[in-house]
Amino acid sequence: MDKVKVLEKVLVYDRLLRFNIDLLTGIKMEIKADIEETKILGDALLGESELKFMEDFLLKVEEEFLLKLDEVLDSIYDEYEVFNFDITFLSSIPHEVEREIERLELVNTLNTKLELLRDILSGACCLAEPNRKLEVILTPFRVYCELINHGIEFNKKFEKV
Repeated sequence: MDKVKVLEKVLVYDRLLRFNIDLLTGIKMEIKADIEETKILGDALLGESELKFMEDFLLKVEEEFLLKLDEVLDSIYDEYEVFNFDITFLSSIPHEVEREIERLELVNTLNTKLELLRDILSGACCLAEPNRKLEVILTPFRVYCELINHGIEFNKKFEKV
């Protein structure tokens, strides 16, 4: 691989790492407010069984999704720091940079983490039976699932760089 191709990969991977960090940080900041808003809407609009489902859903989001989101963010931050350190350290040896980039399998690594988050959140969104009021109240969480899906597809576009 020539130096220009290696540089292109380095620049793409750097941006992908930062994009994914920004995406997940944004979701983390917004989802906490959405949890509170959902509780208020649920109390105002839902019956007892619907309210129970919503409370179970929110508990799963708080205990599983947010915990995993923090772990994934920490992991991506670590990869970003290691990636930048390795690239800086190895920049005088382009063939080593190339090997390091190939070893990382960055797009697969990022997408695996995003898919895990998406699966936790979409699993929590599944209703045993259709219920329009619950679906509407849980809309922000379905939007996050779609946003994560778009992140996965965006990453895939750069897999073959």
